[in-house]
Amino acid sequence: MPRARAGKALPLRQFAHLDALRAGAVMLVVLGHAGLDVVPGGSGVTIFFVISGFIITHLVLKEHRRTGGFDIGGFYRRRALKLLPPLLVGLVVPTALYAWLVRPVSLPDVLGQVFFFFNWRYTDSAVDVLPGSIVVWSLSIEEQFYVGFALVWLLLVGRARPALALGVLAAAAAAASAAARLVLHLGGASADRIYFGTDTRLEAIAIGVLAAVWHHRLTRDPAGPGLPGWWGRDAVVVAALGLYLLSLGIREELFRETLRYSLQAVAACLVVLWGLRGPAGPLGRAVLGLMRLRPVQVIGLASYSIYLLHLVVSRGLTALVGELPGPGGVAVHVVLGTGAGLACWWFVEEPVQRWSRRRRREAAATPAPGPGSVPGAAAPTTAPAAAPGTAPTPAGTPAGPILGGTR
Repeated sequence: MPRARAGKALPLRQFAHLDALRAGAVMLVVLGHAGLDVVPGGSGVTIFFVISGFIITHLVLKEHRRTGGFDIGGFYRRRALKLLPPLLVGLVVPTALYAWLVRPVSLPDVLGQVFFFFNWRYTDSAVDVLPGSIVVWSLSIEEQFYVGFALVWLLLVGRARPALALGVLAAAAAAASAAARLVLHLGGASADRIYFGTDTRLEAIAIGVLAAVWHHRLTRDPAGPGLPGWWGRDAVVVAALGLYLLSLGIREELFRETLRYSLQAVAACLVVLWGLRGPAGPLGRAVLGLMRLRPVQVIGLASYSIYLLHLVVSRGLTALVGELPGPGGVAVHVVLGTGAGLACWWFVEEPVQRWSRRRRREAAATPAPGPGSVPGAAAPTTAPAAAPGTAPTPAGTPAGPILGGTR
């Protein structure tokens, strides 16, 4: 069967499958929190982790290819503009009102949420915060990764073959994270320690980093390894689904605390790479057609705000009217939680992102090295790093508002 050669990749904005993956991930979380226990909501977090690792790495590799440097100050500014406005509206203000009108909360726990070390406080399951705001634990892991990733990349960017070095480090991190889960489980650690720990969940993010390094190599080297024909790429979709279902079907405790996370991360990675290289077969075209549906894309763009707000709204509703039983109750929680997130995206997250994109376009018109840039690097115009709901886009192009997140 003929094989397609790896040539120049299409612009990232043309790959709607990433936003569709976010939409699927956030709806797994929302449905699970709404009371559908059969829905594996926790797997949505793993999907978000893989996407985040991929997008951040893609953007910094693209910036390095274009400028030869890395603007670490711009990197952190974009993260702040992405995360902080919805966090202020969806977490900080509601927490302050709750503490004032209902009852006090734990200041150390709230500081953990705001400064992204909450997952480490949550490992003992004894936190006291705004009901429903516990979902911030996964954002904490992502932000801890972003801090470390930017510093590591700053050290690598001036060296020979930095992408290769980054790939080696990511592979080592993934292996170490998987090993940490095994060691902790065999040592008697709680399921919460394994589920919420940065060290134990880093594997999925590192797999996303590896996917971006691989994609970067293929787009850089048109004479590189070939890709399967349409039959092979359709097989990737089937393999990803098979791995995901296998991760849900095996109920043995050792597997669930260790390899379950690995299989889900690999499955998500396969879908990410499948869409980037082109879904050539009939199955792939059908799947991509569903992924490109407008409602799916909008939910994907708004996934960060939906993730951040849905459980707060759900817990607030329960406190006001009590439990809502049956499918009707599930539907009410899903609609209100998703609707609140969409409203936050439309009125808060997206306006800030439009302003940020306009500022970057203006800055791109007069290039100059930015503070924190590697010497000799032109001012980057990289689009903001995506967190669960942001559409990844090339530099200088409008980006929709990431996990951003159970998750």
